[in-house]
Amino acid sequence: MNTRQNLSPLLNARSVAIVGISELPRFGGVVYENLREFGYAGNIFGVNPKYRELFGMPCYASLRDLPEQPDLAILALPNARLLDGLREAGEMKIPAAAIFASAHSDEFPLQANLKEIAHAHNIAICGPNCMGFHAFANNLVVSGYPITKQPGGNVTFITHSGSQFDALWQNKRRVHFNYLISSGNEMVTTLADYMQFALTEPTTRVIGLFMETVRDPKTFVDALKMAAERDVPIVALKVGRSTRGAELAQAHSGALAGEDAAYDALFQYYGVRRVKSPDEMLDTLELFARGFRPPTKFIASLHDSGGERGLLVDLAEQENVQFAPINETTTKRLSEILEPGLAPVNPVDAWGTGNAYEKIYTDCLRALDADPLTGLNVFAVDLYGSDGSNLGYPNLALALLPELTKPLVFLTNLAASADDSQLARLRAQGVPVLMGTENGVRAIRHLVEYSEFQRKRKTRIRETSNVKRESFVPAGNVIDEYASKNILSEYGIEIPKERIAESLADALRAAECIGYPVALKTAAGELHKSDKGGVKLHVQNAAELENAYLELEQAFGARVLIQEMIPRGVELIMGIVSDSQFGLMLAIGLGGIFVEVLRDSQLLMLPTTREEVRDALLNLRGAKLLRGARGRAAVDVEKIIDAAMGLGNFANDFGEEIVAVDVNPLMALATRAVAVDALMITKDKG
Repeated sequence: MNTRQNLSPLLNARSVAIVGISELPRFGGVVYENLREFGYAGNIFGVNPKYRELFGMPCYASLRDLPEQPDLAILALPNARLLDGLREAGEMKIPAAAIFASAHSDEFPLQANLKEIAHAHNIAICGPNCMGFHAFANNLVVSGYPITKQPGGNVTFITHSGSQFDALWQNKRRVHFNYLISSGNEMVTTLADYMQFALTEPTTRVIGLFMETVRDPKTFVDALKMAAERDVPIVALKVGRSTRGAELAQAHSGALAGEDAAYDALFQYYGVRRVKSPDEMLDTLELFARGFRPPTKFIASLHDSGGERGLLVDLAEQENVQFAPINETTTKRLSEILEPGLAPVNPVDAWGTGNAYEKIYTDCLRALDADPLTGLNVFAVDLYGSDGSNLGYPNLALALLPELTKPLVFLTNLAASADDSQLARLRAQGVPVLMGTENGVRAIRHLVEYSEFQRKRKTRIRETSNVKRESFVPAGNVIDEYASKNILSEYGIEIPKERIAESLADALRAAECIGYPVALKTAAGELHKSDKGGVKLHVQNAAELENAYLELEQAFGARVLIQEMIPRGVELIMGIVSDSQFGLMLAIGLGGIFVEVLRDSQLLMLPTTREEVRDALLNLRGAKLLRGARGRAAVDVEKIIDAAMGLGNFANDFGEEIVAVDVNPLMALATRAVAVDALMITKDKG
């Protein structure tokens, strides 16, 4: 069922009524002034019983008196008058409204009452408690604050922050918007609804989000999927961090999760680029607004400073931005171009004596662009105001621009020293200028990684299970280790040789069958057994087993698990987390008893791919342990991936029945990956 809101009457309104219109400089007067100054072409009706005429046009006592039904009712009203205003809009079947006031009342639930009216009459609403919106695409600027006229663009920006709303439209770097939306409390229409609308607009090339939370997870995920399919990048600045609730506290994998980690996993799954600051946001939006898609993941950069080149190399390594390994032809050509003593390598420091620098830089840029592995040309130089009218670097780059086969960006290392005239010259010709080395490198990473995401998206194979179980039958909400592992073994996850024993005699027979040494664990359903003394390792013979068994029997009861003693390897944790907003996720990280302390983990949305699991493993802070460290043998990463895919397949089959699955540790060895311990927590069916 398609529940997408129709936002055209809101954001593409053909006519508007300003309820609460007033004289300048009052709020309702500024709303009108903005519409007039921007040249809004639709009909504008003023509604205020205090006036018969205002701004040279009739002023009506109520919406009922209007000569035609407008698409949008702009409620420039205080809280005390909102109910009457929205109720009247509903009765007149006006399909959209904007509410600036807070919708708060100490006497009754005002926002809830407004929401009830909106739902009853199917009214799309921007707000309450918002700054309005700017639909620059059609000059529909709905705001009670003075707005400077500017051209429309191809960036949609949706924000939960009013200050960011103001800051973005006032940027000075030629990033222009088709829609700039302050969504406020999102009483009816959410950030996700605005995203879906923007994705249907042909002018939208990139969507930026400043977000605190997601109020409509399903629509949000649908919008992310739609954006990925239509190749419209989403750039998100997500603020606010919190830990997950108590429902996951019983499983170690729950300790790896968190609201913020879940957003990271979601964003990675759909190619969303997550930025850390408004400046990084603007650099990234400027890049994506040009529509660039580098053909490879490698960059080539051109410098006039060895020190600044070193700075960029350091930051590029930190951000995993890779320089193109140029071929012999490119190296030979650079050797012919550069002055003696300058290395023909990428990145290139081309400044020697300064003689004939225009030709040297032009020829270097041409050579780097021609290399087959170059995906993006980066001209990383400072654009000083002291250069005066000598716009050397911009002029030579722009002269060469029609010849270049790869995108070109400028990166100025110190934003505070950049000359406005040079910046304007480049941007006017469609060349982005990234402001500052660190933000610039991150923006470049977002561009090349998004382009890689789109190249791989259609070829990714998300595995599904061929296991046919009618169900797994839990005994209560917690399935013990033995039963949990037997279920997971059906999905290809290797488990140790092990048996349940109900007495000492049973335990001794089981150990003889398995072969010493063994591990002995209580099977009384204890959680976090090792923390409570419920695990005995390296039991070497029958005498040791008898002593260990009697100790566990006294503390926990007669039921125990006898288990093959798995050699020491790299301890990992794998788990399934059922996120309350976004569904099932696979957790993978360094495990063992210190999992909550180390917190070295990754979350992946399900279903996943082998490549995504491999990337998650190799991006762990402790990934060096997998390759062998301090004299230890390297482990079989492919066996770890096999186990992760099996766990993911189990979750895909039975995700609706589980809260969490915890495999801790998964012991990674040179030729094996063994689930030494496991736990499942199921949903309460009562």
